[in-house]
Amino acid sequence: MVGEPAEQHARPPARRVFLSHTSELSEFPKPRSFVAAAKEAVTAAGDAVIDMSTFTARDTTPEQLDKTKLADADIYVLIAGFRYGTPVRDRPEVSYCEQEFQVATDTGLPRLVFVLADDTEGPQELFRDLKYGARQEAFRQRLEDSGLTVTKVSSSGQLETRLLQALNELDRPQQPWISAGRISNIPARTVTFTGRDELLTGLRAALCSGRPAVVQALNGMGGVGKTTTAIEYAHRHAEDYDVAWWITAEDPDLVPSHLADLAQALNLTTSQDSPAVAVARLRGALQSRRRWLVVFDNAENPAALRPLLPSGDGHIIITSRNPDWDDIGAALPVREFSRPESIELLRIRCDRLTESEADRIAEALGDLPLAVNQAARLLATTSLTAEDYLELLAERVHELMARHEKGSSYPVSLTAAWTVSFDQLARDHPAALNTLTMVAWLAPELVPLALLTHQRGATGAIARDPLAFADVTAALRSRGMAEVTTTTIQLHRVPAALLRARTRDDVTSAEDRDSTWPVTAVRLLRAGMPDNPWVNPPSWPRWRELLPHLLVVCDPHRAWQPAAEEVAYLLDRTASYLQTRGDPRAALPLFQRAYALRRDLCGDDHPSTLASVNNLAVVLDNLGEYQRARELQEDTLSRTKRVLGDDHPDTLISASRLAAELSRLGEHQRARELNEDTLARSKRVLGDDHPDTLSTANNLAVVLGHLGEHQRARELHEDTLARRKRVLGDDHPSTLSAASSLAADLSHLGEYQRARELHEDTLARRKRLLGDDHPDTLHSAGHLAVNLSNLGENQQARELYEDTLARSKRVLGDDHPSTLSAANNLAAVLGRLGENQRARELHEDTLTRRKRVLGDDHPSTLASVNNLAAVLGHLGKHRRARELYKDTLTRRKRAADSVDPEPS
Repeated sequence: MVGEPAEQHARPPARRVFLSHTSELSEFPKPRSFVAAAKEAVTAAGDAVIDMSTFTARDTTPEQLDKTKLADADIYVLIAGFRYGTPVRDRPEVSYCEQEFQVATDTGLPRLVFVLADDTEGPQELFRDLKYGARQEAFRQRLEDSGLTVTKVSSSGQLETRLLQALNELDRPQQPWISAGRISNIPARTVTFTGRDELLTGLRAALCSGRPAVVQALNGMGGVGKTTTAIEYAHRHAEDYDVAWWITAEDPDLVPSHLADLAQALNLTTSQDSPAVAVARLRGALQSRRRWLVVFDNAENPAALRPLLPSGDGHIIITSRNPDWDDIGAALPVREFSRPESIELLRIRCDRLTESEADRIAEALGDLPLAVNQAARLLATTSLTAEDYLELLAERVHELMARHEKGSSYPVSLTAAWTVSFDQLARDHPAALNTLTMVAWLAPELVPLALLTHQRGATGAIARDPLAFADVTAALRSRGMAEVTTTTIQLHRVPAALLRARTRDDVTSAEDRDSTWPVTAVRLLRAGMPDNPWVNPPSWPRWRELLPHLLVVCDPHRAWQPAAEEVAYLLDRTASYLQTRGDPRAALPLFQRAYALRRDLCGDDHPSTLASVNNLAVVLDNLGEYQRARELQEDTLSRTKRVLGDDHPDTLISASRLAAELSRLGEHQRARELNEDTLARSKRVLGDDHPDTLSTANNLAVVLGHLGEHQRARELHEDTLARRKRVLGDDHPSTLSAASSLAADLSHLGEYQRARELHEDTLARRKRLLGDDHPDTLHSAGHLAVNLSNLGENQQARELYEDTLARSKRVLGDDHPSTLSAANNLAAVLGRLGENQRARELHEDTLTRRKRVLGDDHPSTLASVNNLAAVLGHLGKHRRARELYKDTLTRRKRAADSVDPEPS
């Protein structure tokens, strides 16, 4: 609606006077307080009062509201008494009065400062501030030294007189035209507008920052909700504006005519005047008045819009995909919905959706507001289930997003909007569209720009040319099509899905008809892959960056078959990264896929296939599946010997790993023999200091410890540790493994204090390098707890065991051998602390699980039986304990080469 302008008033406009004061000045002195006197002075001057007592309840913090109201003021008045007042919650070093004084100073408001004199009369509540009195004295002194004219008053009457005089002496702004009605053409708001409270609060605070003609740019990609946010703001704050005008600014050539419409609505011009004349008169009128809002919607060209922007004491909002408005005004990015906002909108529109279903839909749509709204409309008006919708989204995204539901507040469908953008980019900057398409075929996460330099052909050459690539990223950024930083680029999952649907069958190279985009994405990751991640911490940050993209390009549902060999390699290396970072569960399916691909491509006996099955066996070992790992290792070693020979490095690795499995299964003597043979061959083939040789030496030392040869184990571990420090460094994971094993040897030899120091140092290093929950870190924590118990520090050992057990269950699972080891040792410590019943229950549970996982005759199972028997003895169950001891003895005689791996 457009209202009629009112007659110009002869009376000067009222100014808004902000009164800053502490609470006791509103009460004292009686019968008329200082604040009451100040308000009467403001009213007598024909002005309006603003202070905290005028604020109504609203959904903002007192700090935000205080700043917002101060920004609306024309004059700032401070009444400084002897009490400091309340510290600001977010800035406890200052009071609200101090903050208000600083804001008024920074924004250039006229400041009138009144300080209560030392001869002021009143009750003690007016003067005493035991907590912050010194702060207030310092603040009063700063006011005296500020260069302002500070007026001292002793009574409320003096304050009224001198404040009225000061207000009358201040110049009043000239305002030649004031509208009694309101003029607005703001579009209707969205009835189901959801969330955005924080964004709207931030927008209001930015617009009320105190600067004239504040320009606030809401920038973000298409469909993120810039326009609806601006509309909602205008409706929520309609009472704050006499003029609120909406201008469609996509075409800069049409903006002057839209401004001319506003000039005519204000009776500044007629239809006979040219747009140039109308814009000039409008800018002149707005410059001399306040309480106006002009919204430029969907503006894309800052240079074209700049000369048309009004100036004066009003507000301007610009919505744009282009984030580059820094030279014109402050920018406020509009992001996707938060997940709760997405779920709320989906369930408001379609109440049959469960929260879990709404969450899955929101995740699939990346919380893009327009897409979420479109999904909500479709689900609310059809019989589609959440599963139906997600299936359509995966298989027919282009059609699904092309739907434009009747009554939608958005002018076109998502598909149509983004298709126009893609087509325009193809005409204006083909290289930018190629780059965007490459990003679309990666994960909807941050893509390192450095990765794109590994592209082939002309696109890769552009990516490697800093100036040419700067043009590419600038084109994408200015169109709001991707988020671009100095090091990364990211495309939202919805436009990415639309772009993939558009290019699914495209060929990226005329020379290679197999070079579809899925294949090109695989080859890009293969070319940009970091160093081998296995026990290689410096490579891990780069692997962490690329992990989501590696998983996406190797997705089994993608058509990458011409690049199957590269996919197998990527899967194997990605699984190695996950395993070495302590996540064997996530690594397992990737190793399985890599092995299956290589077996199909190369056959069972190809070196690549044998390497894959070797890696698969290792991850099974990490998951506690020792028997399956052993079977694979035995088969692999046999094949490797036949194909590569007994002394090939790959054969030696396979032999060392089989020896480790034999040891875990309690076959320590066989493991020793195999390790000794492998170590001799490794020294001859690879040298004494080769990492693989040192790995075999470490494994042999561990087996010697299991066989009770702790002194020999110690000597070998000391030598291995010294060599690993020299070759790999003090903090290398393999070095820390040798240190942990040496500490265990020292503990077995009774050198508990030295063992403790070495365990503590190793644990600290592993936490720093690997994190608190890495399996190696948990292994160190368990060993340290054993050592603490050996030193008699059972309570400290108990606490460490309880923490380690909880983490092991979460990371490895309840039945993992390492988890069961932690449980067994915790039960042993509980027994030492006299909690025999709890110890019994935990031993019984651990024994049951070990029998199921490891078998009745495994040394760890027998250790559990022994420990349970000991607890039963403490509980007076001597007959049952004797039976268990006899059974354990019989089984151990059968397995003569076994020695308890745990305290019993």
